[in-house]
Amino acid sequence: MATDQSDTHTEHSWDQARELAYSLVEVGHLEATPVQTCDKRVCAENLVALTDLPFADSSSMDGWAVNGSGPWTLTEADQLEVNQAHVVTTGAPLPQGAQSIVRTERGTLTGNTLTSDNASTDDIRTAGEECAVGELLCIPGVTLNPALIGLLAATGHDRINVFARPRVHIIITGDELLTSGLPTRVQVRDSLGPQIPMWLQRMGAQVLPVLYITDDPNEISRAIIDSEADIVVTTGGTAASAKDHFFSAIALAHGRVVINGVAVRPGHPMKLAVVNESADRKVPVVGLPGNPLAAIVALATFVQPLINKLLGQQLQPFDSMTTSTPLKGDASGTRLVPGSISNAGFTPAEFSGSAMLRGLSSSTGFAIVTHAVSAGDRVDFLPLPI
Repeated sequence: MATDQSDTHTEHSWDQARELAYSLVEVGHLEATPVQTCDKRVCAENLVALTDLPFADSSSMDGWAVNGSGPWTLTEADQLEVNQAHVVTTGAPLPQGAQSIVRTERGTLTGNTLTSDNASTDDIRTAGEECAVGELLCIPGVTLNPALIGLLAATGHDRINVFARPRVHIIITGDELLTSGLPTRVQVRDSLGPQIPMWLQRMGAQVLPVLYITDDPNEISRAIIDSEADIVVTTGGTAASAKDHFFSAIALAHGRVVINGVAVRPGHPMKLAVVNESADRKVPVVGLPGNPLAAIVALATFVQPLINKLLGQQLQPFDSMTTSTPLKGDASGTRLVPGSISNAGFTPAEFSGSAMLRGLSSSTGFAIVTHAVSAGDRVDFLPLPI
């Protein structure tokens, strides 16, 4: 069907826009993945320990496992009798009958006889001390990290279910864009093509090859229709000039515009549409404004919530903190102010106009400003993906 613009004239609030984007898609599918390749993947199942950790009483130090008060006679037997000792290494299971550990540096070995005045139970790790078999270690929606992956491997996991990375296709539009060299009076250097894939990867997406095309609504619509992505992102074309073709391209793709503008600065011309819509699938199309900072705000507003949902995660929460300086509100809605966090709280970045990236380049996130606040007041803070 053609795009109906009659219900899309009113800008949504920024909160409404994020929540609507999150609700637009369903949780994505799962894939079983070798545990050693799961760094930064999102867990898709409840994972429990498949064994006690450690699975048996073990040593936390190099030395000797001993039975009795000594002196001890060395043995290689799996069962220690009174006043016998067995060499152990860090992490090794203890032989049966072991009562304590003599650290290497605290024992003296003369032939096969070990003496020490410092045999201790402190260096024995008891079975199940870290976790017991069946204990819950990870829940769906958790982003896996190396330590958690190591824990899962130690407790017996070889493959685990993770959410498939959402495939995102970036379509860069603009007759005036250069991808290399210096700008001219008629052409500008593209700053979105290099950075948007990196932001998307940090959000957890699989980025398909970036496509550069001209400001032609037919070409844009064909690219959208032909894409095999779960999310399509276009740049530019969201305002109201003769070269702004987002609405036309969506209409030609038989899609519908869901959000036509958001009451946020920068980034208010951002758009959200759906194409290839059926009973069990729809492909969101996010129209980013052409100004660089505005485009990143649109990513945070629409694309991050979409990816969160597809990865089985909750909508990204805000942090709360004080601001070190006064922050102006915006009469039309919300302002997203780039800046960084220190002991003094939030400090806004310089050079944070809609067309600028310099301020964002030294920032760690956005303060969410809905009204004027004074220094020392609390503000919500949306961290940038890392």
